[in-house]
Amino acid sequence: MYIAIDVGGTNMRIALVNLSGTESIIKLESHRVSQDYKTGIEELCSHISALSEEQDIKGIGACFPGIIDENDMVTTANNLPDWAMKPIKRTLQERFQIPVKLVHDVQGAAIGEALFGAAKGRDRFVYFIWGTGIGAGDIKKIDDKRYFMFSFENGHHILDWDGKACNCGQKGCPEAYLGGDMLREYFGSEMSEVSDDDPRWDFVVQKAAQVVLNTLIFHPVNLFVFSGGVITRRPFLLERIKPIMEKRLAMFPMPEMVLAEKGDQSALFGCAGSFLIELV
Repeated sequence: MYIAIDVGGTNMRIALVNLSGTESIIKLESHRVSQDYKTGIEELCSHISALSEEQDIKGIGACFPGIIDENDMVTTANNLPDWAMKPIKRTLQERFQIPVKLVHDVQGAAIGEALFGAAKGRDRFVYFIWGTGIGAGDIKKIDDKRYFMFSFENGHHILDWDGKACNCGQKGCPEAYLGGDMLREYFGSEMSEVSDDDPRWDFVVQKAAQVVLNTLIFHPVNLFVFSGGVITRRPFLLERIKPIMEKRLAMFPMPEMVLAEKGDQSALFGCAGSFLIELV
């Protein structure tokens, strides 16, 4: 058994994951994550203790938004600034006396899909998140135990030099047009209230296709796996992006484009699965 933790800006999900035989989540909890690190890490340890009771836990895998350096230190966490540069890994290892791994949230989800989901058995793919933010990872299988993987900010390349202001400080980023918060602003309502046949989706689809095409130009793979709240709740968007790609794409063959099989649990499976592989 493994403990898998997916920490977001508002909530943290903690799961007991079985990877013996068919992978499965035995138990899953969601808790509010404290902005205060000292409070938050104590609450996290308490939740892990409760979930681990009477279980043989082989490791704790956790994913965080932001940047994680080569020393497994969360150096940048925009949504949880007080968690940055704190000894998260060391604290968990000392508390529970078992191995601990920290990964970027995109990496965690990509590992989940590479080992157990839509990219299982594939040599290389791009994992593309479209939710509150936009991000991606390029994943290459070296052998059965080693994967080369890096995440990149395709939500912050420039689509329009004098375009809409983005939260990152630039102008014209994809996230400024397509991020979940920006879409609510664009539609003037919650997206759940917008019908699939609303003509305003045309602009969204065109911008999204442009981002996918640009991502492919820099990362020429034959498989894109999509996840994130926006596209998983509106899968018609992917089907409308595909014909635009087929029409405009000239430099590379059309990649296969699918939704993540593990859905919003990809990162949890990936955090546990990180103990089965080596990232190089």
